[in-house]
Amino acid sequence: MMTRFWNDIWIGNSQLRYLFPRIYALEVNKMCTVADKLQGSVDLSLRRTIRGGIETQQLCHLQDFLGPVMLSNSVDRWVWDLNGSGVFRVKDVRNLLDESFLPKDATATRWIKYMPIKINVFSWKVSLDRLPTRLNLERRNVQVPSLMCPICNSALEDTSHLLFSCGLATDVVRLVCRWWDLVWTPLGSYSEWLSWFNSVRLGSKVKELLEGVFYVTWWCLWNFRNQLLFAAQNPRKDVLFDDIVTRSFTWCLARCNSSFSWDNWLPHLSLIFL
Repeated sequence: MMTRFWNDIWIGNSQLRYLFPRIYALEVNKMCTVADKLQGSVDLSLRRTIRGGIETQQLCHLQDFLGPVMLSNSVDRWVWDLNGSGVFRVKDVRNLLDESFLPKDATATRWIKYMPIKINVFSWKVSLDRLPTRLNLERRNVQVPSLMCPICNSALEDTSHLLFSCGLATDVVRLVCRWWDLVWTPLGSYSEWLSWFNSVRLGSKVKELLEGVFYVTWWCLWNFRNQLLFAAQNPRKDVLFDDIVTRSFTWCLARCNSSFSWDNWLPHLSLIFL
């Protein structure tokens, strides 16, 4: 279908009949095409001559508006301006929406392909301190019975204490480091853990898996805390590390291209990706 001069949004961001209502009212052929209208003067198809006043102003404005328009010798087509090639791609729309609505951060989001989406999203919340800890809830004016850590009851419950400096978290991470034959270092926050983790010397695939294991560790600590607060029966501390090993093995086995068994998961972890 040929582009309609008055009705289609073919230039600017509005239909011309709304920009120039007096001139549109004088138009004889309301369905004229852009090519027909621009072959001669824009006032040739009006039912009478312009009388002045607002009509003259609108006609002059319309002529100035159409002055730089150049018609190509081709059929009408849709043109996409976001990528420079003129071809529509969904990726360009996604990038535009992301740039318009998502917050900007110079640090790239860390994502471990061996772990489920929920684990990666949880670790992302940990890095941003967005977990609904008691201290974060209190900052949002949510009434909580106590701000103390429900596990040790010796410090305020925030993300750094719950997952890094609490006595339970320290004991569990020490076991994880022994499992991976790493030197354990006391850590007090996510930023300290990230600095320590970047200093660890391992192969890229094995190190990525190690990062996933830490994500699972935080996930299990958070679940332990929630069960302690909301479950009918208190969780057992002595099975927490076993839960971390089991969950990480199950999730990694389902997403990893390499084949390995439970027997070599514990003593020969570094051989999995050889």
